[in-house]
Amino acid sequence: MKKINFLLLALLFTSLSFSQIAYLQYRQVPQNEDSKFVERETKYWSKVAKAAIDKGQLNGWTLWRKIGVTKTDAPNYVFVNSYNNLKQLDDNNAWSDNLSALGSVKPNEVETNSFTTLTFDYYIQLEDFIEGEYKYCIVNYAKPSDLVAFIEENKTLWKPFHSSNIKNGNGMTAWGMASVIYPAGNLDRFTVITWDGFNKLSDAMENLRFRTMDGNSDNPWADILSKSKMNEILPNGFEYRILYERVMTVE
Repeated sequence: MKKINFLLLALLFTSLSFSQIAYLQYRQVPQNEDSKFVERETKYWSKVAKAAIDKGQLNGWTLWRKIGVTKTDAPNYVFVNSYNNLKQLDDNNAWSDNLSALGSVKPNEVETNSFTTLTFDYYIQLEDFIEGEYKYCIVNYAKPSDLVAFIEENKTLWKPFHSSNIKNGNGMTAWGMASVIYPAGNLDRFTVITWDGFNKLSDAMENLRFRTMDGNSDNPWADILSKSKMNEILPNGFEYRILYERVMTVE
């Protein structure tokens, strides 16, 4: 049976495969600690993640870096730990069980918690996706007035639209959608995310830039927006549209 894994890109979030559940951990890393953080996570803690994956305690691990600065205290990195199902979350020892993967290095010599801040974390479940490789990912954070309608329109209207554009080589290479499991409630930051994958930064920026809506413009969204009910479902638009770059993925 073909192994199915989840990213986001996620988030999702590897490039070619997806799981059903993901734990997103958002970190704020000071600029002067950036290189140390990336080195320790990719050189050492990725080995611990790989050992956990090999034991079936984890399905995938990805580190993403946010492009640009929105707020000085906002998270600039996000970890995506992926799982096959919710029951796999019950194994809380995936990291402590596999510290031997560090070899002769002691955990306190390569830790990253002391100089970074965990700003918030989320548990999400995959709703739909279009498989593809991508280095950059635009994550669209949304809080629709009708979550069911949002998911349904994305499946029936936007997924075919994105699939056609991907096949036609417009720069976009992947797409996905996931709903939030936890935290939940009216005051939460977002309840669903979609993500658009790209292999070039310029293609991602092209997707983000403003285009006029008149009939003479080059806006590829004009026709589909006339069929969409997103003005009702998501009257204020996305809460955030954040661009991330993949640092490393382990499966």
